[in-house]
Amino acid sequence: MKKIFASALFWVFFAGNANVFAVDHSVETTQKETVATKELAVDFKDARLATMKGDSVSLSDYVGHHKYVLVDFWASWCGPCMREMPNVKAAYAKYKSRGLEIIGISLDKDKAAWESAVNRIGITWPQMTDLNTNGSKVASLYGVQYIPYIVIFDKKGNIVAQNLHGNELLQKLEELMPGK
Repeated sequence: MKKIFASALFWVFFAGNANVFAVDHSVETTQKETVATKELAVDFKDARLATMKGDSVSLSDYVGHHKYVLVDFWASWCGPCMREMPNVKAAYAKYKSRGLEIIGISLDKDKAAWESAVNRIGITWPQMTDLNTNGSKVASLYGVQYIPYIVIFDKKGNIVAQNLHGNELLQKLEELMPGK
């Protein structure tokens, strides 16, 4: 009964926040099974987004430049994103020197909330957004239906993994960029 109530409460709270919804981790097993059988959804598609300073950047400014690039779709209001952020930070700390770049793409609609979360969490990698009140166009390009959602590109710009979290994310990065 508690799980049903929590799920109902989750949807009531998050339904108005974005066209891309965060998924409760109580369905994590189902998600992992889906990932194991799911083929990669798309190839690289470029998009222009704004940085926190308001500069316009493209994903192609980062992807395909002889580095692995992890794109983290997240939002300040997303509880599962906040729970996953320590794993993303650990990945950045461990693999940055091995050639990993992380790009955060916020699905926030409120710039102040987004900026506040970046500062509060201590995110040091590039952040961008389209602050689109009708749903993120870049999230649609990559088939993002819930967050947190991660896409990893290889050094040539090919998608090599997506939708990994926690230990699965760290294991995949170790496979791609083994320690010396």
